[in-house]
Amino acid sequence: MIGLRSVLSFPQAYRLFWNAVGGRRYVTICVEEYVKPKPGCRLLDIGCGPGNIVPYLRDVEYVGFDMSAEYIESARKHYPQATFVCGLVSQYTLPNLEYFDVVLALGILHHLDDEEAHQLFEIAFQGLKPGGKLVSIDGVFTKDQSPVARYLLKRDRGRFVRNLDGYVQIASRVFPHVKSTLRHDLLRIPYTHIIMECSR
Repeated sequence: MIGLRSVLSFPQAYRLFWNAVGGRRYVTICVEEYVKPKPGCRLLDIGCGPGNIVPYLRDVEYVGFDMSAEYIESARKHYPQATFVCGLVSQYTLPNLEYFDVVLALGILHHLDDEEAHQLFEIAFQGLKPGGKLVSIDGVFTKDQSPVARYLLKRDRGRFVRNLDGYVQIASRVFPHVKSTLRHDLLRIPYTHIIMECSR
């Protein structure tokens, strides 16, 4: 698995792997069922990777953040209509508070320890307009998941895969309204995800 982790640090390899495991279905469900962006909305994507979600968003002001210079370079090349920033979102100066309609954190929380995850929620809360929401999706441990899903989650690149309560508790420290949904069907491989919709 260490070799796979290294390979996935390359944008092209990540895209190939993502398509193979069903990334297009994952993104389509995410956008259509949970994000539901309206034309003209402002969207901040924390941990955007190579920008795979951009083609699924129409008529939005998109800002993507990632720490990987390789991912950001690839994203800028493929999606010049969007804005991409390389660095930590915690170091980003928002255009102004309550600026974004939607903040995305897709597959990022399980890479963050509790303190870092709390900071992400704080940044999202400050950046969201009243009525805006944060949508997060991460791998999660559950009692009813398949042994294969549990095996894969234990070997995920993220070191902080939690159970449902672990994610919700961190989100609830910042957001007054947190709705969580468990999904076992987002990828072609056995995997369990928690989707959180957090609103002010």
